Amino acid sequence: MLDSLPPGPQGRWRPTLRIIREPRQALQEWAERYGDPFFVHALNGPVVITGRADLIQQVFAHDAADYDAFGKRALEPILGAGSMLMLSGEPHRRERKLVMPMFHGERMRAYAGIMQAAAERVMKSYADGAVLSTLDATTSISLEIIVRAIFGSEREQSAEQLLKLSRKVMSRSWPIFFFSPKLHISLLGLSPWDCLSSAKQELRKALQQEVRYREEHPEHRDDILSLLMEARYEDGTSIERDHLFHELGTFLFAGHETTAIALGWALYHLHSNQDCLARLEGELAQVEPDKPESFATLPYMKAVISETLRLHPIVTEVLRVLRSPMQLERWELPAGTAVAPAVVLAHYNPAVYPDPDRFLPERFLKRSYSSAEYLPFGGGHRRCAGAAFATYEMAVVLGTLLSNFSFELLESKPVKPVRRNITMGPASGIRLRLHAKSPG
Repeated sequence: MLDSLPPGPQGRWRPTLRIIREPRQALQEWAERYGDPFFVHALNGPVVITGRADLIQQVFAHDAADYDAFGKRALEPILGAGSMLMLSGEPHRRERKLVMPMFHGERMRAYAGIMQAAAERVMKSYADGAVLSTLDATTSISLEIIVRAIFGSEREQSAEQLLKLSRKVMSRSWPIFFFSPKLHISLLGLSPWDCLSSAKQELRKALQQEVRYREEHPEHRDDILSLLMEARYEDGTSIERDHLFHELGTFLFAGHETTAIALGWALYHLHSNQDCLARLEGELAQVEPDKPESFATLPYMKAVISETLRLHPIVTEVLRVLRSPMQLERWELPAGTAVAPAVVLAHYNPAVYPDPDRFLPERFLKRSYSSAEYLPFGGGHRRCAGAAFATYEMAVVLGTLLSNFSFELLESKPVKPVRRNITMGPASGIRLRLHAKSPG
């Protein structure tokens, strides 16, 4: 006889706050106490969580039509109903097929020059010997990259305005907003939610003006916005304007902060492990620095990026809501329950990753891992559409920075991860002292 739900922690507020503040510690503690899988009744819905590779594989292989997006009541007012992250079933498949070509193959490689130029421009704005917040610097780099990739470089003033407004939206995105719609509270235009809504409206207005300009000045452009406006679904129709704005907002939101955080962690771990840094710099010395696309082909560079994303995955859990009941081991999960492969449990499994707390890029040179063992961008039919773009950007930016600058880590204590919104980032900005390298 099947049981309906596995055991788990009691209450809703306390488990949710623990997941927000210390997801890895909370999930590991509950897995040890209640077994794997376990159940959490979070503020944004009931969730069955697992870190076991066999169950993760089952979740990813399950029929996509049986899943809905998780946390729609909390996330849809932030991202928009037309965001691919909020779609499910056939609309999600259709949108994904439209968007994916813009982040893969030759199209993606064409962004290498934008990525290198942004990294050089931001870092050269600091004086030699300056102490910088790494996260501030990588955020500036990554945001400029995604804005330039989306809108091109044709209209400098417009791009600068979009950069400014995107930063404003990010600064007002409180983590709790992503977990509980009950805190989406308006109060005479003065509440934190009102401030976020106002910033989003400003960004939406700027996006509308940019789209209107493209419509009034039609010509061939190869940026993402132009490609989206020209793209057609299988039935020959174009993307709806609301969906276009929601996708652009999602690209700006999800397409820069996650990569900025990963770049910050990579620099932190490399400068905390000088042998790893020396090995990567030796590899970079073998390629031409003015061919940034070559950075993404280097084996140890790929291993450094993979190990960074293992220790600090983009999201801590991958969530799917069941539209119909699902059997998961001896549990019969009812429709409306979410199933969540826990990335932080899988990535810190000592049976798969010996000494899991250590930064050891070499582990990715010695063997490969299944999609149920290594899943920094999720998996299955909802795997992050921008995964290839993100890892490519990390390689180009890291290669550019380490080829042109040297850094001294100034953190006296280990830097811990804390919640930013959906993602986890370093508790400090990761302070580094910057020095330009001599040419040649």
